[in-house]
Amino acid sequence: MPYSPIDDDALLALPGICDLPQIELAHDLMQEHRNCRIEQCAWKRVAYRTLVHFRRVEPPRLSPRERAHRRGIEFPVGSGFSGSPRQNAVPIETFEQVLAGLTELADSLHPNVVRDR
Repeated sequence: MPYSPIDDDALLALPGICDLPQIELAHDLMQEHRNCRIEQCAWKRVAYRTLVHFRRVEPPRLSPRERAHRRGIEFPVGSGFSGSPRQNAVPIETFEQVLAGLTELADSLHPNVVRDR
């Protein structure tokens, strides 16, 4: 007789029976964490992924930035998902200095190349 990984005392549950409590729990968690951001809340993230897995929720095809652009809404720049300004943000002058330095380096390495600005 071939080896069976299931012994006589094993309890088998059909996937359809086990799926329903998972879906209900995920739905309840989504309601409990309604005010949370999915990027910052592990409970909501797992619940959302569970609902996507069981095809109860279809994830958006576009990013939040793309959706805002299509609606003509300005997407906040320089802020995190919470809407508050980023802490320790690098000043724009620093980026300008880095870009100027890279431009000088590129000009010294390839002096005959015309660059559009």
